[in-house]
Amino acid sequence: MKLPLRFRILHLLAVEKKPLTPDEIIEKLKAEYQGERQFTKKAVIGHLESMKAVALIEAVEVYLDKNGDLVEKFQITDFGKERLKYLPAQWKVS
Repeated sequence: MKLPLRFRILHLLAVEKKPLTPDEIIEKLKAEYQGERQFTKKAVIGHLESMKAVALIEAVEVYLDKNGDLVEKFQITDFGKERLKYLPAQWKVS
């Protein structure tokens, strides 16, 4: 069973246990979601911003890349980890 992308991003951040950029998230989820209309960098960033707004994740590092573009690294918060209890059993994070 495939999770909705927003929950899968939250799950990924819990499993990775390190901050990730939107590009890193896209790379790690490409095999599962590639080809879906919602799987774009713009959509992933939108999901991250929405989750940040409700404190499921937080930006822990912000910098400019070599092209001068703003890059944020995100990690899951304790509140976000609590929300993982609503995932199906096969997606539980230990």
